[in-house]
Amino acid sequence: MYEVAFRFQHRCPFNEFSKKFPKARIAVWDNFQREFMDVRAPDRTDWPLMNRELASFARAKGSKILHKVSDGRSYRLQIMTCTCRRTGSTPDLIMKNDCLFVPPITYYDGWETYHVIAFDKKSIPRLLSKFSSRGKVELVSNKRIEVNSLHQSSVMPLLDPLSSLTSLQLNALITSMALGYYHQPRRTSTGKIASTLKVPRTTFQEHRKKAESKLMSALAPYVLTYVERK
Repeated sequence: MYEVAFRFQHRCPFNEFSKKFPKARIAVWDNFQREFMDVRAPDRTDWPLMNRELASFARAKGSKILHKVSDGRSYRLQIMTCTCRRTGSTPDLIMKNDCLFVPPITYYDGWETYHVIAFDKKSIPRLLSKFSSRGKVELVSNKRIEVNSLHQSSVMPLLDPLSSLTSLQLNALITSMALGYYHQPRRTSTGKIASTLKVPRTTFQEHRKKAESKLMSALAPYVLTYVERK
């Protein structure tokens, strides 16, 4: 098997948005019932226009904005969109060429990047040829992987849910897990953990709360794409 990454340019709303805001990083998860879009932008001058365009985008797709936040240095907006058409889509094209599509699709600097698992080496040039008939395509990486090491592949998962945690936040989370804070019933308390680490209780609690918030935020796309439609 092969782990393949390639980037693609063509006419679509997400790609056009990425060209307009090249510094924004966009990730899209889509299971053809729910579509979740996460946008993060470092350029403050882009925020007002991005906010208006994404709000308009959401209305046009009959969807809703789930979350907006800014810490003064970056801007983040999350959208859940409506049912999408599978036939003829790029994930559908990947799967029809004997490859496994691994979400999310990421957008940056006017390019959208796909990660796939190819079960046959011959399917890779065939897949790229299909995409090149729709737009501009560039191979980013192509490496062979063993079946028994698939769980260690960089594309599974693509997004490390712990990558945004600071060392203090990660340590607070790991220590709480190790000492049984998340067991049912709990085996320890916040005060006891803080005492063990010789740090103020409120400081430790703040680090853990931020860690939990970041972790749930990173897992949100995986959870929300499987929320039942009402």
